Amino acid sequence: MQRKKKKRTGLWIFLGIIAVLIILTFITSRKKKTTEGFVATSVVKKEVIKNQIQISGHIEAAQEQLLQSPGEGIVKTVNVKEGDTVKKGDLLFSLDSAQQEIQVARQELSILQEKINGSSKRLNLMIRELNLLKKQLRDRSVYAKFDGIVAMFSLTEGEYAIPKTEFGTVIDRSFLKSTVNVSEIDAYKLKVGQKVLLEFTALPNVEIEGKITAYPSIAKVTQGKGNTVVEAKLMIENPRPEILPGYSFNGKIIVGEDEIVLLAEQNSIFYDKGKPYVKKMLEDKTTERIDIEVEPYIQGFVKIISGDIKEKDILKQNTSDMGGF
Repeated sequence: MQRKKKKRTGLWIFLGIIAVLIILTFITSRKKKTTEGFVATSVVKKEVIKNQIQISGHIEAAQEQLLQSPGEGIVKTVNVKEGDTVKKGDLLFSLDSAQQEIQVARQELSILQEKINGSSKRLNLMIRELNLLKKQLRDRSVYAKFDGIVAMFSLTEGEYAIPKTEFGTVIDRSFLKSTVNVSEIDAYKLKVGQKVLLEFTALPNVEIEGKITAYPSIAKVTQGKGNTVVEAKLMIENPRPEILPGYSFNGKIIVGEDEIVLLAEQNSIFYDKGKPYVKKMLEDKTTERIDIEVEPYIQGFVKIISGDIKEKDILKQNTSDMGGF
């Protein structure tokens, strides 16, 4: 009885193994047929390449004059306040200069006496000393170096000033300027006069136009990252009053017209004696060889420069050779 049970159990095990083998064979054959019928393809794409250089930075006034105390002493005169418009040569403020005025008067008197009785050599020396004293007298006053606006200012008559103490700034807003870093890869594209479009964080959804005014014939290495760049200068003429010196911006330099290119996946390119071609898929699932010219693009893609290829064409992929770039 036990022998019969063992025989039956062995039979069922044998039949089970046979069934598993049959199922595995069936699945493998189905996979093989599916794999054999599959053709890897890719689609030709059209892309618009913006011929631009991306930049960022901070805007500056055309000119800035830092208002510092020219010496030590009591502030005698203050002629401006914050926000005032000034002209070149306007007196902004001055220190008490009584001592310097006395020194100038004494020297002028000594020169008159020397002209009567003294020698010409001594007279020449005294005149030079007088000129130096007059300069020291003038230097007790601070004048506007250009037409501009008093952007910041805090000073009152009667204050005691110490040399180089900062009281404010005069800025020239006739135009605004900035210096931006351009990568060495893009430096050859730069030209004076190129249009620049800037977007300021403080003015959302507003694009401000400027232009490139200069760039050097020598590059430099940036601190920290160690990138090699060219420092290009730009300007905004007749700037909007909302744009303040110090504002940050992102922008682009327009270095040429936009370029429309056809792109193909790199592994869709075949080579015959070093010359590239593609296998274009036809409606009947056959392929047509088309000779082309290509250039490297971003990783995994090439630009099709010439050949009878258009957007949305389907190309057979080269599964044996993943391209030549």
